[in-house]
Amino acid sequence: MYTFKPSSTKRRGMKRLSSITEPILADATKNQGAIYTQICSLWPDIANDMAKWSYPKNLSFTKSTRHNGTLVIWVTSGRGPEAQIRSQELVNHINMMCGFKAVGKIIPQQTYELYKKTKTRCHKTQISTSNASIADIDHSLLNQLEQQTNDLSSPELRASLIRLGTAINSQK
Repeated sequence: MYTFKPSSTKRRGMKRLSSITEPILADATKNQGAIYTQICSLWPDIANDMAKWSYPKNLSFTKSTRHNGTLVIWVTSGRGPEAQIRSQELVNHINMMCGFKAVGKIIPQQTYELYKKTKTRCHKTQISTSNASIADIDHSLLNQLEQQTNDLSSPELRASLIRLGTAINSQK
């Protein structure tokens, strides 16, 4: 009778998923690991209102340590000085969430790529009052503005002043 002998080099059965994915992801996560993942997932809780215009980009540690790291955060263009001022506040929040001194320094990096990363707009655009519908404008206000601009000879100037008056009054 024939007996089957498995070869010593072949493995029978299914492979563990971690044995397949670890070699692929090792280079990308070798210096960051679970701490960076935790910071990214809890970023809205850590950064509060700053989360709208910032995102953690990279976490690096000195050789052979996993504490007192340097976190690089992407910030929207123009928000770098504010991020620099509030960096110590972020360090305290991150370390409190991790339970130990995971981050010791934050480096803000201004970028335009934040929109691609978070898929949300960082700056809200103002709605033009010229695009506002007539139903949104208070007719008594419109009549008052027209009466006040009756003595102007230029129709373009008059229309501009009326639009300005409706915009100022709509913000109140």
